[in-house]
Amino acid sequence: MNKLTSMIFSRAKRSTLPLFVISAIAPLHAITAETLTLAPGANIQAAVTAAPAGTYFNLQAGTYRGQTIIPKANDHFAGEGAVVLNGSQVMSFGKDPATGMWVASATADSTQSGECDNLHPLCGYSQDLFIDSTLQTPQASISGLSEGFWYFDRGAGKLYLSSDPSGHVVELGMQKYAFSGNVPGVQITDITVEKYATPAHGGAIGGSLSGAGWLVNGVEVRYNHGGGIFLGSGSQLINSYIHHNGQIGIDIQGLSPVVRGNEISWNNYAGFSGTWESGGSKFWATTNIMVQSNYVHDNNGKGLWTDTNNVGTTYVSNTVVNNAGVGIQHEVSYSAVIRNNIVKGNAPSPTTWLGNAQIRVMSSSNVEIYNNVVETAATGGNGIAVYNQTRGTGTLGPWVSANCYVHNNTITYLGTTGQSGFQNDGDANQAIGNRFDYNHYVLSDSGANHWFWYTWRTWSLMRADGQEAHGYYN
Repeated sequence: MNKLTSMIFSRAKRSTLPLFVISAIAPLHAITAETLTLAPGANIQAAVTAAPAGTYFNLQAGTYRGQTIIPKANDHFAGEGAVVLNGSQVMSFGKDPATGMWVASATADSTQSGECDNLHPLCGYSQDLFIDSTLQTPQASISGLSEGFWYFDRGAGKLYLSSDPSGHVVELGMQKYAFSGNVPGVQITDITVEKYATPAHGGAIGGSLSGAGWLVNGVEVRYNHGGGIFLGSGSQLINSYIHHNGQIGIDIQGLSPVVRGNEISWNNYAGFSGTWESGGSKFWATTNIMVQSNYVHDNNGKGLWTDTNNVGTTYVSNTVVNNAGVGIQHEVSYSAVIRNNIVKGNAPSPTTWLGNAQIRVMSSSNVEIYNNVVETAATGGNGIAVYNQTRGTGTLGPWVSANCYVHNNTITYLGTTGQSGFQNDGDANQAIGNRFDYNHYVLSDSGANHWFWYTWRTWSLMRADGQEAHGYYN
């Protein structure tokens, strides 16, 4: 390990947080806190173990390979320049005379986690292979192995390629997490985290669930097999780029978390099931979560998703576009405000029910949806949907779509299909007080069936149901 250098920490010198964030987070380290400067090749965990809680670790530019860090309370890890934590191991290959393939020995993690879609039956294995940082596709057997694919004989600890990898850097994900542990107040800034063999429902940052009050600011999290980031109560994820993770971009639970100013894109490359947990994000058991000004796009699954016992949710000023699943979904939860978002081109396929919506409420009460710009793709998708099912009871009573108010939104249908409105598939006696009004619909056709109130509706029938008294379409 390189020599550790102590120096006095200067708050004014170290702070790079936007002013609006500084006022909202816990105080930074005291001016007398210890600072240690580390260079590539250092053992970061050894430095953490030797240092007191609340140390500021200044990481100099370069790649830190194979690091797994369990911080102490209030530790701060900050990158200086281009700092990369890489969870993979570089592999060495030789020609296998028995198979004619190129083979390397590797330690296998044979544990599987998560649920895969039909096209990706190997998604549960957490180790990914990269050649010159290009992700390779796993194959279930050595038979017919071709370029761009790889086979891992986990029982024998051998991985195979069909082409000579000489002159290329071949990396296999090995470490599970970059940062994990249940201590409070950890800060991680200006660091890239990549190629960790993170299991499903875990985060390369945060592990199986971080401690309270973590601040993750200005990070890039990419090509980790499971989740990118998994944070707990009082956490803040700001100004970061979370992309190309195998299962999901971010997973957050707890009291008063903040998700602001991030780009969340291209997640779920491994093919986890969209009916399980995959795509851009999932928030569960949160109270007063703020999700603001994020750019969420092209995820293989839902974009922004609150699921199970969330209360006091706010989605505001997000741009959510071109995700394979629903753009914003609030499910089996309670009060929420969804306002001033741009939600376009998500779930671009026809559906017989009010699925595939841009914004969708599922068995959740007291949700207000207003001032959003919504647009469906020409190939399909619905607008704004309130959907009631029999889903049971949570922390604040029955999960039921009741007292939801959808108003003052602009909803554009680029194709001839798609609806907005209310659908009941549960107890109609509980699903009361839902209203649509003051919405503006922009249609590419005559608009005969772009509305839904228990069943498909024309505009005149929607109004006869007591909805859209002040709404209009053109």
